[in-house]
Amino acid sequence: MPRPEPPPIAAARDRPGRSYAGHASALVHLASGLGNIILATPLLVALDELEFCVDVRLDADYPATIELLEGWSVVHAAEVGRAPQPMERYSLVIPAIPPFYWARFRHLYRSCRNAAVRPPDSLFALCEQSYYLEFAYSLGYPRSAHPCYRLPIGPGVDMPVGAGTVVLAPGCKTGEMAAKRWPFFPELAERLEDVVVVGTRDDLPARPFPAHARLLIDRLTLRQTAQVAASAAVVVGNDSGLSHVAGAVGTPTLMLFGPTSHQILGPLPPNVRVLRAGLACEPCWSGVRLGACAGKITCLGALSVDLVMRQLAELLP
Repeated sequence: MPRPEPPPIAAARDRPGRSYAGHASALVHLASGLGNIILATPLLVALDELEFCVDVRLDADYPATIELLEGWSVVHAAEVGRAPQPMERYSLVIPAIPPFYWARFRHLYRSCRNAAVRPPDSLFALCEQSYYLEFAYSLGYPRSAHPCYRLPIGPGVDMPVGAGTVVLAPGCKTGEMAAKRWPFFPELAERLEDVVVVGTRDDLPARPFPAHARLLIDRLTLRQTAQVAASAAVVVGNDSGLSHVAGAVGTPTLMLFGPTSHQILGPLPPNVRVLRAGLACEPCWSGVRLGACAGKITCLGALSVDLVMRQLAELLP
């Protein structure tokens, strides 16, 4: 049998026991990597504008991702690995889970009568943010509206970052995803006077950073890392979750892309600048992955430190 259409907003609001303070309640189920969660935040903004009271169930690769949602007015409650209240009590449950993670959670929705219909997987492959926003559009959110991804996190207190500091985020996921890492972060740090490096020990390249670079590796919570990014002049990073965190807090952010596509992410905030070499073979992630260069990742190697420094000269105050 086809799944019933999600309840209209007005009808959902009128259901007793399924609302907070007179508003329809929605559970948004988010999953996957840090960047995927950031790219889903426009959905939370749209639901808030539709006057839903939004709870979040978070099944992220990094459970600490929940720290980024703390204190945000558009999120009523959020929990890791479970819903803040039983799913049947919500007016609407939105499984905003990337298609490549859906098999892990499909069983939760087999008898969930208040679940929204998931958009076609093909939309995710074309534009990830549009995939998430499609849930809101189906509820009457104006299709002309495209809120940027965002996080309500400002500069932290007593952070070792000043108005001229460049923060480097040299990592991303390990394994195959490590192919997204630009290889010249230590050389870039050599050219910068005021530079901080964030992330985990797994994020560090083989070559050491210069002595004057302040390494905050494994010393910060994820929220503190976001506060450091919000305090900085510029953040430079790969196609990674931390780069999207920096973009989401409003800091000028230079993202270095190679084998992966930036276009399928959807529109990035105006404070985010994408830099890529522009080789004919890139991006190759969804085709013959790293086939043209036999795994040498020539595209990222073609992004010189001089080129990155020229971009920074335009972004630094």
